[in-house]
Amino acid sequence: MRTDEQALVDRLPTLAQEEDKYKVREMLENVRPEDLADAIQRSELEIGLGVLRKLDAETAAYVLVELPDETSRALVAEMPDTTVAHYLDILPMDDALGLRDSLSPERFEALLHVIPDQDAQEIRRLLSYPEDSAGQFMTEDFVMVSPLDTMADVLDLIRNTNDEEFETVNYIYVLSEDRHLLGLLTLKRVIRAQPNSLARDVMVEDIITVPATMPEEEVARTLARYGFSAVPVLDERGRMLGIVTADDAQQILEEAQTEDVLMLGGVTGDAENYMSLSLFELVKRRLPWLVVLFIAEFFTGSVLRYYLGRDADADPSASLAVIAKLQLFVPLLIGAGGNAGSQVTTTITRALALGDVRSRDWFRVIRREFSVAALIGVTLGLIGMARVSLPVVGWSQPLYLSLTVGFALPCIIIWAASVGSILPMAAKRLGIDPAVMSAPFISTFVDATGLIIYFEVARRVMAGYGIQF
Repeated sequence: MRTDEQALVDRLPTLAQEEDKYKVREMLENVRPEDLADAIQRSELEIGLGVLRKLDAETAAYVLVELPDETSRALVAEMPDTTVAHYLDILPMDDALGLRDSLSPERFEALLHVIPDQDAQEIRRLLSYPEDSAGQFMTEDFVMVSPLDTMADVLDLIRNTNDEEFETVNYIYVLSEDRHLLGLLTLKRVIRAQPNSLARDVMVEDIITVPATMPEEEVARTLARYGFSAVPVLDERGRMLGIVTADDAQQILEEAQTEDVLMLGGVTGDAENYMSLSLFELVKRRLPWLVVLFIAEFFTGSVLRYYLGRDADADPSASLAVIAKLQLFVPLLIGAGGNAGSQVTTTITRALALGDVRSRDWFRVIRREFSVAALIGVTLGLIGMARVSLPVVGWSQPLYLSLTVGFALPCIIIWAASVGSILPMAAKRLGIDPAVMSAPFISTFVDATGLIIYFEVARRVMAGYGIQF
């Protein structure tokens, strides 16, 4: 039965202060680790730490596994070694590697001597691969057979092996004596084949594999592209090291997509549970981009000063009327340009992340976005002209202002679309995450440059009417 979340959250402060640890264990005996972890992440860190310290090492470890990384790592640093050793032992290997960032190298190494030797050796092997590579988040727990094993042998192996020994039995890998991957058996093929059939006669030899050094996002997209539930990982000599499963790939893609969405909004940092982040973490994630954008906005002010301020300072009576009229349409124009640029940036960044678009497709993308922006710009330009000139909408401005808005809008939107598509693709080509070209950054850049376009258009239109500013 599921625990009442709010009731459990309300009870935690009392349990954290309870001196009798056995009483706390008894009160939480029927609470599932998932529910307790959810309540802890909704409480203060000290309260969660107080409760976990009163639980037995194994139970506390299972609760820690269910917590977001940011919270679990903060708690682990304060937990006793017995609990951390249990936690390290039951963690998936890729998560176990991340734990070392929360502990001193000496303590992490000491814990490796406490957990089972086989697990410790596997962790050390995984640490030898590049960070965020296939080698670091693969599992070595896969089903392997020889080419001379029969289908009856394969089924006996699966039937008589402990459930925790294999990550998945959907795929059975046929290896040579020196661990070279020869072929693949699906469980369906094994069941449907004759019991005395040999693995070499039933296996599929055309197999998609990934090298151990391949970046994790690329591995995850390979799995998603082909719809596999696992993909084998090979070393540089073609020997099989392990497998990457679809659930790990899905988590990697979800984290990557979340990070991209955050970055597009001008928020830095990893994809962590919102409730697990401290006030300091939230500030640290948001402040850098806001400072950059705040400084960038100085450029917008400089543009306004250049076009609107200098003549007013020299001859206020001659220019203020024109300046006042031009200023009426600044929010309309830079808002349209910023929104158009943000739309394109978001679309292109997503397409790059999903592999729909590659950096070599830049010309096709620019051509498409130019055409789209031209159609949108002309449409908005006509609407803008009507909004400025028609008396029925309450403005009824002079024709030169209507023409200025009508010409400036398409120019600004085409420029915004060009910037919004070029910058993410250029970042991808340079090996930079395209998401760093966040929508707020593009919008701020287009604001300033769009003003230059607006006032240059205004100068040329008004010059035809004998008006200078």
